[in-house]
Amino acid sequence: MIDIILIILIILSLAFIIWMVVRKFSRLINVNVEHLPEVKNQRQKDIILKSRLKRSWMGVFDKAKLFTNPTKSKIKDVLNQYYKKLKSIEKDIKRRGFERLSSSVDRSKAIEEILTTAKQQINNEEYNQAEETILDAIAIDQHSIEAYKLLAEIYRLKKEYTQAKETLEYLLRLTHTEDPDVYYSLADIAKERGNLKQAEEDYIKSISLSDDNYLYLLSLAEVYMDLEEEEKALETAQKALFLAPNNPKILDFLINISIIMSDKELASDYLDKLKEVNPDNQKITEFIEQIDNL
Repeated sequence: MIDIILIILIILSLAFIIWMVVRKFSRLINVNVEHLPEVKNQRQKDIILKSRLKRSWMGVFDKAKLFTNPTKSKIKDVLNQYYKKLKSIEKDIKRRGFERLSSSVDRSKAIEEILTTAKQQINNEEYNQAEETILDAIAIDQHSIEAYKLLAEIYRLKKEYTQAKETLEYLLRLTHTEDPDVYYSLADIAKERGNLKQAEEDYIKSISLSDDNYLYLLSLAEVYMDLEEEEKALETAQKALFLAPNNPKILDFLINISIIMSDKELASDYLDKLKEVNPDNQKITEFIEQIDNL
């Protein structure tokens, strides 16, 4: 009696999973594509994919006889196996739907919507889900620079630095080594891995392609600070301040480096500027104390 109940529960569970996938089918294959002329010519593909779902359902009955003496672990393993199979079919249906986006306008709009979703997932620290979402965008356009940049960022956040580096190096080929953001991201990865000389080299490359970005210069200055090259750190940060004269973060850095170099006058000048642009900065009192002790 217990065996029969367990078999019924398994069948009902699998039926529910299949029902959920089938219910989502129309939404997954209609990503802004219903108005395209070629949709009608692709209906046969959908019929084939649906038949795969039906065959999965028929397989349930073949597996039911394995549960003469079922255990919880066996039930869980079989359910997981079918769930993964059905999820794979669901992805296949969705990706085939993307293949129909022949119009460049439709493809661009679909990618934009997908990447917006991915960014929200990244903000929510749902990195695995975001990775899957971005792969959907790449399925539409294998040369989407923004998609690869987001994918590299996800790998970096997950501390999967090898994958992040490989993705960025592929981006360099796509952009013909002319995208400063790619070198900047490579430098960030090198810095996080403790390879400061490589970080320095990549930051310099990013600056050579975009010498008006103060963030690139400040990041390079921070690397020089870590390398204990104070003169270079000061000079680079001053260039950053020239581009963003009221930036508190740059002024904070310049005050610190001036204190380290025991240049009381320079530190005081930058502190006065910080008081002017950010009078509520909580570090002002601490800086005054440190400068007075020089």
